[in-house]
Amino acid sequence: MATGDQNDFARRVRQLLPFGWFPNPPAANQSEKAPVLNGVLQGIGNILSWVYDLFGQVNIQMRLATATGSFLDLIAYDFFGDALPRASGEADAAYRKRIREALVAQKNTRTAITEALQDLTGQTPVVAEPTSASDCKGLGSTPTPAAGGGYGYGVAGLYYGGLNGGQFFVTTKQGNAASVAAIYAAINNVRAEGVTAWVKVEN
Repeated sequence: MATGDQNDFARRVRQLLPFGWFPNPPAANQSEKAPVLNGVLQGIGNILSWVYDLFGQVNIQMRLATATGSFLDLIAYDFFGDALPRASGEADAAYRKRIREALVAQKNTRTAITEALQDLTGQTPVVAEPTSASDCKGLGSTPTPAAGGGYGYGVAGLYYGGLNGGQFFVTTKQGNAASVAAIYAAINNVRAEGVTAWVKVEN
């Protein structure tokens, strides 16, 4: 007999019956003196044991640290909607790690965008902000690109600057991402509200 099994619940219910109504439970090496009663109690014990097992399973699935299978997918959906799906063939442990990291990930920064895309694609994206002199330098020309800080019109890697904020540009490879939509979702999950992201996904 183990805690929560059929015999355990049958014993517990029998102990609740009024004293003297039925014969006492048999001791070790004794035969059952109330077989009909025992049969009824075993039936009740079977149902209660099933409920007890179900409770244990549900209790495990209610927590990120112990949830498994489709319940882990439900937890991710509850927190992130469609933004953090399980990758094809991804094990529970790896998916749980990604969910935990996403829950405490920094947001609304350039670093957050970069790290989110690195985690998703396995590639390092190029992020450029039009208002950043480090990204856009100054205006130069093809013959003398260094005049503008090292970039110029017609020069590879040029980013055009501007004084209008509220936007940034991302160039990334799809890499390990399941789809381009997953890349968009990852960016939307960490970008600041009201900021426009212009995204170019390369093969």
